[in-house]
Amino acid sequence: MYRISDQQVDFILADIKKHGIRIESLQQNLLDHICIIIEQNLEQHDDFEKFYREIIKTFYKEELKEIEEEAIFLVKSKGPFLLLSRLQFFLLLFITFIGPYITYDLVWFFNEGHGSVLPVEVWSGTMVFATFPLLVLLVLYFTPEKLDPLIPRKSKILLGIRPFIKIIPPTEKYASYQQ
Repeated sequence: MYRISDQQVDFILADIKKHGIRIESLQQNLLDHICIIIEQNLEQHDDFEKFYREIIKTFYKEELKEIEEEAIFLVKSKGPFLLLSRLQFFLLLFITFIGPYITYDLVWFFNEGHGSVLPVEVWSGTMVFATFPLLVLLVLYFTPEKLDPLIPRKSKILLGIRPFIKIIPPTEKYASYQQ
């Protein structure tokens, strides 16, 4: 098991601060997690800085300060909420608006149809009533960035009480919650 020196702890803390983490408790938590990972996984003869650089990359996607931004966002959000990615949100909408029609067809097919072909009455109802919501979802999902889509790529969607749906664009980076 590797023992981290005081100089290495100071190096890690300085690097965390340099990467934009300003909240002291978050700095200490990150420092603690990183030190534990290093002590458990680094061998005595391995390169500390190289191992540290590899470990720190696992904490973020683009920048380390994303952790602080997300923490501030979660602390300042009011009420129960659900934070979804864009893809998760569209899957939820698809299941909500198109799922009942598909479920109806499957229930009919396995209960009343006994494996036979769906009659026109069942199939046409699904096609008529599911087409419009499906087209709306497809237009919203596939709108190119140059046309300023309603829900931009890489954005997050917050489902809560007030507001019910809040779209958080990636450029905003939760800035409205840091004030």
